[in-house]
Amino acid sequence: MLAPFFLLLGVFAAILTTLASPLEKRASRTTPPAGAVQVKNPAASGQFSTVQAAINSLPNDSTARTIFIFPGTYSEQVSITRPGMTTIFGSTTDTTSYTSNSVTITHSLSAAAAGNDDLSGTFRVHKDNFAMYNVNVRNTFGTGSQALALSSYGTNVGYYGSAFFGFQDTVLANQGNQYFGVCYIEGAVDFIFGQHARAFFQRNVIASVAAGTITADGPTDATDASLFVINQSTIQQSTAATTSLTGKVFLGRPWTQWAKVAFTSCNLGAIINGAGWEIWSTATPNTEDVTFAEFSNTGAGAAGTRASFSEKLTSNTGFTAAAVLGSNWTSWVDQAYV
Repeated sequence: MLAPFFLLLGVFAAILTTLASPLEKRASRTTPPAGAVQVKNPAASGQFSTVQAAINSLPNDSTARTIFIFPGTYSEQVSITRPGMTTIFGSTTDTTSYTSNSVTITHSLSAAAAGNDDLSGTFRVHKDNFAMYNVNVRNTFGTGSQALALSSYGTNVGYYGSAFFGFQDTVLANQGNQYFGVCYIEGAVDFIFGQHARAFFQRNVIASVAAGTITADGPTDATDASLFVINQSTIQQSTAATTSLTGKVFLGRPWTQWAKVAFTSCNLGAIINGAGWEIWSTATPNTEDVTFAEFSNTGAGAAGTRASFSEKLTSNTGFTAAAVLGSNWTSWVDQAYV
């Protein structure tokens, strides 16, 4: 009677092994995919020592290309404009999160010195059809000026398991449909901002390093479709903060009077002020036509008497990924990060 029992155990173990294999393959990416242009410092033969040099090596055409970055810190400013689908993979032992990322691109430049927000960006994407996985991006300028980690212009653009660090204006999502899946975003003042993008932030950790506002949306008029939706994300104090931020952070303020931002099914930490939302300034409140919405949020920061120009919804209709990004969103968003 024991033989059939152990036979069944063997079959069961084989089934578990088969089921586990795809997850194991997905959990680690430490070697370049076939055909990928490689970045490593110091570089070996056939490799590039900087990310920008690898990007510059790609043909300026519509072909799909891939770049793989080996572990390390790359001190440079990166810009990518080629038309074809471009994917960047950072080496990691766990693709499902940003916590094991081993690649960092870092630069220090303020918008005041660069001439505008976009030009200060450590990583600048001016193209459609782009994806980046498991890369940390930092702008280390600090306080005193806008200083972007990411400047993103384009549609069908996705960032997965990546982390972005700055202080003021960390992430600019400025046009097109953009997706941030399982990312980490850190800053203090208006650190997720833009004017014309429809951006969906799914299962992100958004961490404030000082008192301020998380979002600043600035559509140019009432017909501008700009919209930021932050869904199933955790809003918390950064471990880099030097003092308690309890009650000192706001979900957003309106860059223009047509700002549209929603936090849905998020865990809001105690850092969120009871009013939830803030005016742009005393002289220019910009609250006439805003859409500042919340749905099904939890946590200490979800309580309080919210600002009169905001609303708490009974349904998230209009704020789902499909509503924000369009019915074809599953064709270009990596569903492993939903």
